Amino acid sequence: MGREATVGCLRGVGAGRVTRRAPGPLAAGLLAAALLLGCAVETVRQRAYPRLEEGIEPIHKVAVAPFATSGDLAQAARRAEIEASVSVGAAPREEGVTPAEATALIARYLSEALGEQGLDVTTHEDVSRVLAEVGASGPLAPREVARLAHERFGAQGVVIGSVGRYRERTGGAQESGAASVWFEVALYTAPAGEKLWSGVFNETQRTLSSNVLSSSRYPGGGLRWLTAEELARWGAEQTAASMPLGATTAPATHP
Repeated sequence: MGREATVGCLRGVGAGRVTRRAPGPLAAGLLAAALLLGCAVETVRQRAYPRLEEGIEPIHKVAVAPFATSGDLAQAARRAEIEASVSVGAAPREEGVTPAEATALIARYLSEALGEQGLDVTTHEDVSRVLAEVGASGPLAPREVARLAHERFGAQGVVIGSVGRYRERTGGAQESGAASVWFEVALYTAPAGEKLWSGVFNETQRTLSSNVLSSSRYPGGGLRWLTAEELARWGAEQTAASMPLGATTAPATHP
C-alpha cells in the first residue's frame, strides 16, 4: 500500500458523525486494536502508473468527468432500457436510486471531497455541458476529455470513473442486506491525457463482530448500519484523500 492509501485508511478508522453515546468497553477495545494493527484492510485499491512515478507538477485544478455505468449497474441500466422499450405507457418508477442517479451521486460526492482537499474542482455537470456542446454522443477517449477540460476550464488533471454497484441497505441485522457500493476512478493529466493513477472502492458493509479490522473503518466505527449514501460518501472521501493531487508526490512503490 502506498503512502496515500495508508493515510486514507487511518482517516477512515472511527471516522464519520460523532455519536452522543461513547462506545462501551468492548467496542472501544476493538477499535483500539484496529488502530494499533494499522491498515490491515485496504479501503481504496490503488495503482500508480509510470508517468506518475517519473514525477509530476502538483495538480491544483481538476475536472471530474461524468461517470459511466459498469458491472451490476450497467446490467440494471440495460434491463431498464429493454423494459421501457416493450412497455405500453409510462412504466412505474422502481424504488431506490436509478443507475443514472447513482453515477451522478458518486461523481458529485467525489467532487465535493476533492474540494474539501483544497482543490479547484470542475464538477461533472460542467464537464457534461461541454461534452454536449461539442456533440459527444458516446464515451470519449481520456485524452479528448483531458484536452477539453484544459481548454474550457484550465484543468491540470481530469478524473474519469464508472460505478459498478450502488445497492441500498434492505434492513435487518444480516450482512446480506447491507449497503454495497463499487466504483472505479482514474486520474489523467490535462491536456495530454496521460494516466497517472487509478483507484477502486468496492465495499459491502461488514458487521463489527464478523471482522473488526474491516468494519471499524466505517463512519460510526462500525457500530451502526450505513445507508448506501453514507457508504458512497465515505468511499468518495477515501478516494479523494488517496489521489496524488495538490502538494502530494508520487506514491511509494512496493515490490
